[in-house]
Amino acid sequence: MNTKAPFRGKKPLIYISALAVSSILSLPLQAGGTDRVHCSNETLKGNYGFTITGIRPATRGGPQVALVGTALTTFHGDGTFDQFDNINVDSPADPYQADRPGTGTYNLNPDCSGSMTLTAGGVTLELSIIVVDNGREVRTAVITPDVIITSNGRRT
Repeated sequence: MNTKAPFRGKKPLIYISALAVSSILSLPLQAGGTDRVHCSNETLKGNYGFTITGIRPATRGGPQVALVGTALTTFHGDGTFDQFDNINVDSPADPYQADRPGTGTYNLNPDCSGSMTLTAGGVTLELSIIVVDNGREVRTAVITPDVIITSNGRRT
């Protein structure tokens, strides 16, 4: 004897879905909470390992080529940093550059957004940055010169 009632229509599924959605929507929102992180230049202090990816001209006015790399950046907590990077560009005109030194400055806003200026290999880059995970990670995007380069860094 079959004791299970056959599934009749979609009403039970609709009720279960509505219950799940209402449960999620009733959770407290964190957007205006007191546990928000406030950043300052001191938020970034110590060594961060970065992966770098993007495209840029092979030479001034030349075709766009891919690049990848890594960097070890030491933030000093006072708005300055130094680093060395290893950049590999898909161009015979621009050979692999190992352990290229660089220096720069950064400024963090209370909302953990900010800006960076990096000078390395005779080129100065302006970057937009976001600090996440309570200062453990940094996301960057080069905004000038006209290249498409991003990086992600994590405290080591």
